[in-house]
Amino acid sequence: METRDKIIQVTDLEKHYNFGAIKALDGVTAEIDKGDVVVVIGPSGSGKSTFLRSLNLLEEPTGGAIIFNDVDITKKKYRDESGKWVKVNMDIHRQKMGMVFQHFNLFPHKTIMDNMILAPVKVKKVPVEEAKTKALALLKRVGLEDRADAYPIQLSGGQKQRIAIVRALMMEPEVMLFDEPTSALDPEMVGEVLDVMKQLATEGMTMVVVTHEMGFAREVGNKILFMADGKLLEQGTPEEIFGAPKHPRLQEFLSKVL
Repeated sequence: METRDKIIQVTDLEKHYNFGAIKALDGVTAEIDKGDVVVVIGPSGSGKSTFLRSLNLLEEPTGGAIIFNDVDITKKKYRDESGKWVKVNMDIHRQKMGMVFQHFNLFPHKTIMDNMILAPVKVKKVPVEEAKTKALALLKRVGLEDRADAYPIQLSGGQKQRIAIVRALMMEPEVMLFDEPTSALDPEMVGEVLDVMKQLATEGMTMVVVTHEMGFAREVGNKILFMADGKLLEQGTPEEIFGAPKHPRLQEFLSKVL
C-alpha cells in the first residue's frame, strides 16, 4: 500500500463566537497528505470557509491543534529537535500556504506584473528581474502572458482569478488553499479557472478547496470532507461520498445539489 507524507493534521478544531453561543467549528479532525486534493463541501454556513481560513490562521481557532510540517501553529512556541523552545513564526508558515480568495484580492492600482512580483521581492528578497522572468513563465502557463502590463480592471473575472492563482504560485507554496474560487464568476468563466486547478492537481500540488462545484469535487478530489453546522459529518473518497453517502445530512445535501 502507498504510504503518504502527512502535511497537515487538524485535531478537535473549534471556533466559537459570542462566548461559545455560536460554534462555527465544532471539534473538526482531518488529515491532509502531501499531494492530496481535499475538497470541502457542504451547505452555506456550515463552517467550510472558517475551516479553510483556520489552516493558515486567518481565523484564530478557539481550541484544538493544527500541525503543519510537524509544528502546532496554533501555539505561540514549540520545542525543536534539540528540545529548545522556539517561537512559532506564522509569516514563514503562511509563505508555504498559498491562498486564493473568492474575490481575487489583486491590488487595483498595480499592473498584473507588479501584483505578481510584490510578495517574492518584498518577502523572499527575490531579485526583481528573476521574479519577472518567473512571473512571465507562470502567466504563459495560464495563457495570460500578454496581460502582464494590464491593470486588474482591464481583465475579466476568470482572468483575474487565474492571475490570483499564479500569483500565489510565485511564492512556491507547499499547499494551496482555495476559498470558493469560482463562486464570484460568471458561469462561462468557471471552466477556465477549474482547468488551471486541475492542471495543478495533476502536477501533484497539495490543495484544499472549498467549492460548490460538485463536478470538480468528483473528478479532481481524492478526499472529500462534508461539513454541516460546524461539524465534519462525513469524509471519504469521491466514490464513497457521492456514490454511497451514509450520513442523512449528506444524503439530503446531495439530493439538492446533484
